[in-house]
Amino acid sequence: MSTAMGRRLQVLTLLQSSPGTTAAGLAARLGTTERTARRDVAALRDLGYRVDAAPGRYGGYTLGPGTSPPPPVLDADEALAAALGLRAASGVHGLDAAAATALAKLVTALPTRHRTRLAAVAATMRATEPPRSRDSDPATFTALALACRAREAVRLTHHRDDAHSPAPSRARDTQPHQLVSAYGRWYLVACDRGSTTWRTYALDRVTDAQPLGLHLPTPHPPRDPAALLAAATRPRGRHHVKVRVHTSSDLVRQLVSPTTADVHADDEHSCVLELDTDDLDWAARWLVHLDLDVDVLAPPALHQRLHDLGTWLIARYSLESGPGSPAEDADKIVGRRR
Repeated sequence: MSTAMGRRLQVLTLLQSSPGTTAAGLAARLGTTERTARRDVAALRDLGYRVDAAPGRYGGYTLGPGTSPPPPVLDADEALAAALGLRAASGVHGLDAAAATALAKLVTALPTRHRTRLAAVAATMRATEPPRSRDSDPATFTALALACRAREAVRLTHHRDDAHSPAPSRARDTQPHQLVSAYGRWYLVACDRGSTTWRTYALDRVTDAQPLGLHLPTPHPPRDPAALLAAATRPRGRHHVKVRVHTSSDLVRQLVSPTTADVHADDEHSCVLELDTDDLDWAARWLVHLDLDVDVLAPPALHQRLHDLGTWLIARYSLESGPGSPAEDADKIVGRRR
């Protein structure tokens, strides 16, 4: 495709997305002169495209009815950005199927030189929430996506320094497994050379990912990389809270984010919930908020905090008159889900 023809395809795309664009606007977007922009519009008319022009201050070029411009041509970075957006949309309720089919169509429509990169992104990413803007290097992101798909080890540089705790960067060999988005960032789930555990890397602190052409021995991959990431990044506290919940683990997982606590199935009708915190009063309020029947396993002080909270609620909200004892009032206040 010649430079002139490629520029004219861009003109069609711009007029489709921004009707009323002037010659000056086209020139600014395309990096040409207004004269060249007008010639491109004239060339499109000669090719049979209907391009209407309105004079005056608020005038400009507009594609006429029935004009169907060809699909936009994406460069490598634009294609990667589109794939990231579609993968993020796959985590939105109701858009899973649409995002998956759109990404498949995007990969199919791309030139061969871009398909490998996009197929790797599609196969190795998992979005638990739409990521916010970060300073991740697109080249590093793509290299890691390709390595995840090919199961090829990489040598990467991990920058641990930040504004508050400077520390030297470190190069390491690692076996990538999957890219996961959470908390507004992208993470790599990987296993370092010689390690027996999987860990996570924040991609905005990773640079210079170089393929090594080999596969490092690793333990069995995590069944749920997103859950591994949640456990690895969950805040730690002085108190380890452990309670038995008298309902199914499936229900508790619907109510409790993996970023807050671990849920372990005990049997069909109970499970164990664990989390760390520095504030047992908060833990007591949070457990009451869940509205579940729980037995405190640890620490013993949490049992007293729950008792104190219940006593305060009864004293604060008990009825001065009416049927029932304070204990019966408490039963009405603290409902339980089973």
